[in-house]
Amino acid sequence: MDVEFIAQILCLEHDGRRQTLSAALQRALAAGALRKAEELIKNYQRLRRVEGILRRWSYEGETVLPDDPAPYYRVSVRCGFPTPEAFRQAVASWREMIREVYLKVIGS
Repeated sequence: MDVEFIAQILCLEHDGRRQTLSAALQRALAAGALRKAEELIKNYQRLRRVEGILRRWSYEGETVLPDDPAPYYRVSVRCGFPTPEAFRQAVASWREMIREVYLKVIGS
């Protein structure tokens, strides 16, 4: 959701046109309006992939990682990680980076 709010704020600040989230972030990247736009886009896409896997497997919700170790392991392997801990660290770093950008955008 943070990425969606970032895109909405950028659209309102720069031209007010409604755009897809990806288009808004690509325009921000091209215009230099968002220093970490490329990394933000990649992390957003990574988290969307995780959500898609969770949705297909009907875990507790599309944005909630399973607590049970067996399903968590399956999700981490499906996402291409060798261990659940590596997956956990990657997801945490993606979320942290997105939140950092979000806080900078809403604070500006």
